[in-house]
Amino acid sequence: MSGEVKADGFPTEGIMPKAETQALSFLRANPAYDGRNVVVAILDTGVDPGAIGLQETSDGKPKIVDIVDTTGSGDLDTSKVVEGKAEEGCVLVNGVTGKPLKLSSGFKNPTGKWHVGAKPEFELYPKGLKNRIVKEKAKKFLEPQRKRLAELARKIAVLEESERKGGGKERGE
Repeated sequence: MSGEVKADGFPTEGIMPKAETQALSFLRANPAYDGRNVVVAILDTGVDPGAIGLQETSDGKPKIVDIVDTTGSGDLDTSKVVEGKAEEGCVLVNGVTGKPLKLSSGFKNPTGKWHVGAKPEFELYPKGLKNRIVKEKAKKFLEPQRKRLAELARKIAVLEESERKGGGKERGE
């Protein structure tokens, strides 16, 4: 039995068991039931957004709308090592920012050394929330700036009008 091979030469039989799961017969009987107009959220530690099967829907739309890496792999430097101090029912550790951290004495760490790191809270926010915060901060910053610019433009107009009417002679012009 020869396996199905895609145009790029990659065999897909066994990897995508459409016949075994009866998905192939279902799709043949219901060709419009291919997921169009359906949004699915997947929380996975190993999605490859470059995978061929994750590029386009049957009607040409992108299959992946957004990606949030929740694995945290490599995005936090924990190279700083500190020693913990046993206290009543807890272990005190100075974090990388200097802030003391209270850890449960239930954490078993035979070395007594802890790797610590810090990450700005903003970097943990989802993309939509980040965008909203940036827009709100920009609006909050720009509003008084626009008022100040309008005020300065009025003052410039008054000075220019004054000079046009001869006010510039006072400065020896």
